[in-house]
Amino acid sequence: MQRNSPSVLIMLLCLLASSGCTGKKNTSKAVIPANNPTLVIACPEGIAHDVLKAQGFVVSNRLGAELKIITRSSGKIPDSAELKADIWIIKPEEIGEFSQANLLAFASDSIQEPGDKINWSDLLPLYREKLLIWQRKIVALPLAGEARVCLYRSDLFNNPTHQNGFKTKYNTPLKPPNTWPDYHKIAQYFSEANFNSGKSLPGLSSSEEDFEKDFLSFAAGYTRQPVSPSEKITPEIENAVFSFQYDFRTGKPLINTTGFVKSLEKYKLLQKFRANSPETESGTSFLQGNAALTIADASLVYKTQSSPALKDKFNICSIPGSDGYYPGSSTEFRPLPIGNKIPYLGASSNLGCVNAKSASQELAFKFLIELSSPEIAERICVEPAIASYTRYSQLDKIRLDAFGLDSQRTTSLRETIRANLSHTDIKNPALCSRLPGYQQRRTILVEEVKTYLNSSGGSAQETMNQVAKRWMEIDKAWPEKEFQALVKQSVGLIAD
Repeated sequence: MQRNSPSVLIMLLCLLASSGCTGKKNTSKAVIPANNPTLVIACPEGIAHDVLKAQGFVVSNRLGAELKIITRSSGKIPDSAELKADIWIIKPEEIGEFSQANLLAFASDSIQEPGDKINWSDLLPLYREKLLIWQRKIVALPLAGEARVCLYRSDLFNNPTHQNGFKTKYNTPLKPPNTWPDYHKIAQYFSEANFNSGKSLPGLSSSEEDFEKDFLSFAAGYTRQPVSPSEKITPEIENAVFSFQYDFRTGKPLINTTGFVKSLEKYKLLQKFRANSPETESGTSFLQGNAALTIADASLVYKTQSSPALKDKFNICSIPGSDGYYPGSSTEFRPLPIGNKIPYLGASSNLGCVNAKSASQELAFKFLIELSSPEIAERICVEPAIASYTRYSQLDKIRLDAFGLDSQRTTSLRETIRANLSHTDIKNPALCSRLPGYQQRRTILVEEVKTYLNSSGGSAQETMNQVAKRWMEIDKAWPEKEFQALVKQSVGLIAD
């Protein structure tokens, strides 16, 4: 039986949302007056735009308002046209920059109270404690969230020839990777088995955002100390627990410390297994059958299953972790054979913010609260082309029928999403940067790291020293104490 396309599913969801699911006529639908107000939303192309088109007009009709969506460019302060918007859809990394420019209105603290429509306690801690908050103020509400996975070719993994060959070479069974060393062995084996002319991994991403996301996901486990939910955070370990790219106590970069340097060295070892051409869109190589495994957003699962060449020939597992870590700026390696899975989070999220100069702030917040509600979130998470999660209730009610998977792989996907996002229950996920000037720092990191990865020699330490040096030139735009406070706020802590 042919499955519905994402566009068809979206239209069906919209119809259901506006008419109700009981079969009875919905008499509570808002009647829009002739002089109804208009909400203008500036939104980048992509998943956020899809969410707005699928659910935004349902919500605006409910509120008796018209909705106008204009396209904005991510990575920069709004231009003159975008400044007139009532709502901006932004990435978490833009929060610091928007806040510094005094562009964000503050949501009422009352939305955190029990009984409020948004159900604040249902939001994953990543959002209600970190990404939506800046210096104790709620400055954003979640629109679309996270769902990153590892995909691998199960037809290759289940092939007896490869199973025997891998066991002979490494004296361990061929199975989904738990750690990055496992990932390396699998990539090496299939490259040497002449899969795709010796290239078992996708090429480096041509997108700065995706490249940074991939590298920092790799580095997170090597640079962060694991902490369980029950463990008390003492002053002695606080910096190792919360700091990532910067030291929040000093405001100085950590990007050139041993954990990042060793991560870069290990990351370069994967280069010999990568395709020579860059990955222009995340997951393309895997979708084309030209990679044995890859890291990508969960929406790639739907695309892969819809491919006649790969249908039922892949499986899903969680993103690997490191086999140990370097605490803080220490050079000491502490092994963790079971895997140190510190998730890098926030970079795939989309948030809604209200323009501080909007004349319709109250209506704009009502719209975002409705759009971020459990009701709408549940509709979003069942759409495979979006596949993003921000709430506990979404994880409890994951319905994956639309992905078109068999029961075994449906279970794998469900468990993987839950496992990856349950890591938000640990106290120290590695967060995307929310510092003002983040775009410049990203460009510098990508430039320097790509140069090192594509060279035959060079030094990982010198590469990261150069990144740190160039970052500190940007940081001089702020007085030292002010920047130190910004670093602390950027990781979700309260500045003194």
